Amino acid sequence: MLQAGHKALNEADVVVASKNLRADIPVPETAERVSMDADTIASLPDLLEKYKDKKIVFLTTGDPLYCGIGGTLSKKLSPEQLCIVPAPTAFQMLFARLGQPWLNAKLCSLHARKDLPWRELLRCPLAAIYGDSIRHAGKLAEELICVFPEARHRRAAVGCNLGLPDEEVITGTLEELAAKEDAYASLSVLALLPDPECPVPDLPLGLSDDRYHHYNNMITHPEVRAIVLSKLRLAPGIMWDLGSGSGSVGLEAAGLCSNLQVHSVEKDAERFEQLKINIDHERIENITPYEDNAADLLDTLPCPDRIFIGGGAPDLIEKSFEVLAPGGRMVVTAVMLEKIGVLSSVLSEFREELLSINVSRSRPIATGDSMLQAENPITIAVFVKPSEEK
Repeated sequence: MLQAGHKALNEADVVVASKNLRADIPVPETAERVSMDADTIASLPDLLEKYKDKKIVFLTTGDPLYCGIGGTLSKKLSPEQLCIVPAPTAFQMLFARLGQPWLNAKLCSLHARKDLPWRELLRCPLAAIYGDSIRHAGKLAEELICVFPEARHRRAAVGCNLGLPDEEVITGTLEELAAKEDAYASLSVLALLPDPECPVPDLPLGLSDDRYHHYNNMITHPEVRAIVLSKLRLAPGIMWDLGSGSGSVGLEAAGLCSNLQVHSVEKDAERFEQLKINIDHERIENITPYEDNAADLLDTLPCPDRIFIGGGAPDLIEKSFEVLAPGGRMVVTAVMLEKIGVLSSVLSEFREELLSINVSRSRPIATGDSMLQAENPITIAVFVKPSEEK
């Protein structure tokens, strides 16, 4: 691969590269040089058109198909026009320096996302995070400790300026690495190493109510939440959470299925603020909040594969079901008798299940003993839209 890269570079008519790479790697005198920066990427179609009859080499580090320009070029050029010559990635280099097998590692780059999927990463036995120009490895260690303090003793390593003359690899706990100035190098990778003794975050399924900001106990409680999510049969696609309130159902759906895009709609201003706080706290990016009346957005939101409605008028239920994708599932809950009556009659030909959930919790009484106190029963209706084949 190294030989193929040198050959391509020596035969190039145009070399597109950052200033640092042009300084480190000799570019043939005969080749025209083009700086690669944000403006270059933005005007890529113009650049490709300008040099359409030339042999262009884009010079990058690592594998350009992992959060690099290779993915962008593959959308603009045919396979016959594009040849990728990969180099070792920062992940590969760090694990090699550590002597750590990484075939099952969870990899994450902040160059392709704004939020750190902390729960998913900390639950993995082995993970690596490539930081950006602001959030270096030391900063990432700080963030992980902030959202899950129990992780401060997790074994970890930082690789700084890997492949460069001033390369450095530092090992220690997350807490130790967060305190090391060297871990804040601009080119750095944080690895979370196997540590079976260290606690991990709970699976985002039926988390306790106090995990979420909510109003006056108005939240889908953990047991019901877990059943609702099981009935939705989560899968990659689009989910609507209508009348989301605190957003607990949508947040847990997004946390359980990272390829599911959740759209949470809440019209009440106070609850909407709580929804945004909960999204920020969970640091999940595959969920989008809307402050609006759900009925007003049915024609503008992307077509859903899953819908959850925490109670709703018959017209909202019916109209939502109309736009549900073939084979999609809709789950609706109700507490009030009037709403339960709606669920027992609406869309009956598409209703797969109608069930009631009764939860009782122990409460202390004056004698010092405890008794079970029943909560309001929750009715759950599950609707399934026939697939087009049927």
